[in-house]
Amino acid sequence: MKFSTVLLFAAATFASVQAAPTLQARGVDPSLVPDFGVVAGTGPDGHGNCQGINGIAIPCSCPPPRDQFIASLNANVAAGRAVNNPSVGLSFPTGSSKADQQARISALLITLQNFHGPGVGCPAVSTVYGQLQQQINALPN
Repeated sequence: MKFSTVLLFAAATFASVQAAPTLQARGVDPSLVPDFGVVAGTGPDGHGNCQGINGIAIPCSCPPPRDQFIASLNANVAAGRAVNNPSVGLSFPTGSSKADQQARISALLITLQNFHGPGVGCPAVSTVYGQLQQQINALPN
């Protein structure tokens, strides 16, 4: 009797696991990632600098390609921290509250500024994200 009960339990467990839907990790919704507002390589000065927001000099490689940026953002969000700077936590809530928007823009800036390593990435002025952060911070609570 014990053997048949164990066998029945094992068969039922196997069947339920086989029937379970496959869950796929979903990344960040790209519509929640604003365009950079700057094109890499714009206005080179011949010394490795290009023009960022308000004509401020930035590395000509900044901002990174959007697909690479979103891939890095997805990795950071999945880890709950900056993969290239593990001491920096982040989140990417999808809500519309001021706090959610602040968290998202912070995650974007953290990803941008730690793109290649701790503090090794692109400056905020290589995108409009700094300006967006100021606008969000000015919203009423």
